[in-house]
Amino acid sequence: MTDITKASRILADAFTQNILIDPLPDGANPTDFETAYEVQQATLALTGAKQTGWKLSVATRAAQAGLGLDGPLIGPLLDGRIIADGATITTNDVHFPNIEAEIAVVMASTPGANASAKAILDHIKSVHLAIEIADRRFTKKQGPVSTLADLNSTGYLVLGPEIADWRDMAFLNGPVETRSDDKVLAQNSDPAAWPDPFGGLAYLVRFLTKRGQHLKAGDVITTGACAPPTLTKHGRIEAIFEGVGTVRAEIKTA
Repeated sequence: MTDITKASRILADAFTQNILIDPLPDGANPTDFETAYEVQQATLALTGAKQTGWKLSVATRAAQAGLGLDGPLIGPLLDGRIIADGATITTNDVHFPNIEAEIAVVMASTPGANASAKAILDHIKSVHLAIEIADRRFTKKQGPVSTLADLNSTGYLVLGPEIADWRDMAFLNGPVETRSDDKVLAQNSDPAAWPDPFGGLAYLVRFLTKRGQHLKAGDVITTGACAPPTLTKHGRIEAIFEGVGTVRAEIKTA
C-alpha cells in the first residue's frame, strides 16, 4: 500500500521549496493512477496553492490507448501561474520547461454532471490559443503514474488570444508548430492527432463529478498538446496555429 502522507509531503516540499528530488522511495511511490490522484490532491493541499483550473494530459485517443486509459490524465492549474500572452518568466521559475501548443477554455458557468461535449459549449466564456510550460520536480523523467502524482507536471500556462467564432470548430483543422528563438521544436499537420478539446471537457466534468467536485465560472482548462511536447532551456517561445494566430512568451536566463 502506498504511503500517501509520505509521498505528498516529499512532493509538496519539492514544490514549495522549488527544488528537485529523486524518485519517490519504495512504499511512497504510487503504482496505479487512482492512487496517484490521491497523492496529487494531498500534495496540492499541503502546498497551500490556490487552484484556478485544470490541465489535461495524455489527451489523444492513441496516447490513452497506449496506457489503457479511457480519457486524459487530470492535474491542477494554479493561481499566479496563468500568465498573459507575451509574458516573461525566468529559468528560476522552471526546472525542465516542456513546451506544448494547446487550446485553453475559460468557463462561464457550471455544466451539468452528465453534460455532453455539445452541451458544454453553452457553459464556455471563451476559447484561447495557449502554451503550456509543463514542469517536473524530479531530477529524472518519471513514468506516467509518478508524473501524475507530481501535480501532473503543472508549471505555467500562457493564456493567449481568444479564438473568434470558435463554435464553428474551423480552428481544429490547421497545422500547428512550436518554436524557441525561431528554432522549430515540434510540428503537427494532422488534425486527427489533435486532442478533442470539448470531448476532453466532457470527460473532466464526469471525472470531477465522481469526486464531488465541479467546474465553475472562471475556471481555466487547458486541453492537451496539439503538437509533441518538447523540452527547451530558455528563450522566446511561440505556438503558431496556422490561419488562427500565435501565442508567445519568454523564458529569460536568471
